[in-house]
Amino acid sequence: MLLDYIGDSLHFGREPQCCLRDFVAGRTEPCYLYDLRHFTERYRCFRSAFAGLPHTIHYAVKANAHPVFLRRVVELGGGADVVSGGELQRALDSGVPPERVIFSGVGKSHAELRLALTCGIKQINVESVGEMRRIIDLAEALGRPARIAFRFNPSVDAETHPYIATGFRSHKFGIDAEAVMTCLALARQSARWVQVVGVSLHIGSQIVDVENFAEALRNTRPLVAALREQGFALSTFDVGGGFGIHYDTGDEARELENFARYAEVIRQGVQGLAGEILFEPGRFLVARCGVLLARVEYVKTTPYKTFVIVNTGMHHLIRPALYQAHHRILPVVQRAGPSRVVDVVGPLCESSDFLAQGIELPEVREGDWLAIADAGAYARSMASEYNLHPFPDEEFIVE
Repeated sequence: MLLDYIGDSLHFGREPQCCLRDFVAGRTEPCYLYDLRHFTERYRCFRSAFAGLPHTIHYAVKANAHPVFLRRVVELGGGADVVSGGELQRALDSGVPPERVIFSGVGKSHAELRLALTCGIKQINVESVGEMRRIIDLAEALGRPARIAFRFNPSVDAETHPYIATGFRSHKFGIDAEAVMTCLALARQSARWVQVVGVSLHIGSQIVDVENFAEALRNTRPLVAALREQGFALSTFDVGGGFGIHYDTGDEARELENFARYAEVIRQGVQGLAGEILFEPGRFLVARCGVLLARVEYVKTTPYKTFVIVNTGMHHLIRPALYQAHHRILPVVQRAGPSRVVDVVGPLCESSDFLAQGIELPEVREGDWLAIADAGAYARSMASEYNLHPFPDEEFIVE
């Protein structure tokens, strides 16, 4: 396990572990701490699960855009999945070759598409007829042909939080079969400037029911067949990302067993779809390898509740407030004695500023430190400077 007590002190990371008691000594401000070794281990686990299947891993930059992770992905032979011009530029600046970048997102601007076309990225995943027209116009103006895939909406009601479900017919993401046919007509008219290379999926995030992925693949097969019947030879099929982790435990065994089931579902579901299968993992690779360290400023007891007030909050980890997500919280130094039920809250002027509500914690006191687990994904990347609190530092445990 990545978080273990040795005596009364919490340790983090792969062996040799970092003693968090020593790490926070002399610190006063919150900090993200990442174990690059675990990230590397997860990447290799993902890659080996699909050994023998021609594929490329495109790390989802939105999960955590720190250049250290991006550089490691490049070293391991992977690429990047980006959803904005900023992420594209960060990937390029971190050494990701353009031919290993795929670009998704419903609102790509002229400037963002111009950058993608100018540097010659691997694939743009088209999400609307309007975007298709824009790509064709820009490609012609720049004299740079575009490689595109269609992000298909397979109308799968994925079992996850509604804010991070993206593959149902009522969602803004992707396009349906009718819109794909309209885009194909445009592609034929502008064959010099646009090359249709594949189909893409992404049905949501933090999905642990692998049947959702199987359903999406089944629903997409007729579209792939229709494209081929019209003479479009597809070279790529983008499975997307979205595979979830088990935030309720530090034991990764159940999670890895489920990942093995996911890999089998994907292997079966993509047979015959394309010569190269693309993946966009983010959370599975990076979530576990990070902790957010927070100092207790006050313990406030009222007739109704006990609040543990820390120097971080929803501005540094918004998932509990936004998605009602659960993150384990552990004292860096554990005291003996009975636990009590508390809310762990931040300093912001918002009642939604909490990291946990109604959890049991051993006794904590002012000046103690807490470790918020599994904060490698969608923590710093979704952070803000609300109330003008600065961003926490980010530090790494490396080999």
